[in-house]
Amino acid sequence: MAQRLKRRGSWAAWVAHAGGTIVGGVWIELFEKMPNPVGERERHAYLTNLFVEPRHRSQGLGARLVRTAVAWADRRGVDAVILWPSPKSRPLYARLGFRGHDAILQVRHSS
Repeated sequence: MAQRLKRRGSWAAWVAHAGGTIVGGVWIELFEKMPNPVGERERHAYLTNLFVEPRHRSQGLGARLVRTAVAWADRRGVDAVILWPSPKSRPLYARLGFRGHDAILQVRHSS
């Protein structure tokens, strides 16, 4: 992952720490979407792997990590930040302004 975290790369990550120990983190990736004839920006960001150790969750670290990642994406001109939440994480993302459908459609290729 070190190569993906280059200064001008498409990936970024942040960690939260307490007492010198990492207790949480989040990753985000910028990606281009298909060009279109309307005035939408042609870049999205994918937020992934948010985790905060359970004993630190009441401190708001998850929300701060997400806000930091979203602000980073906003500064890079994204149209939207997307994610696939777990049922347990939905309330956090809803409090932070994320909206959408309950599911996403996909087709997976078998190996």
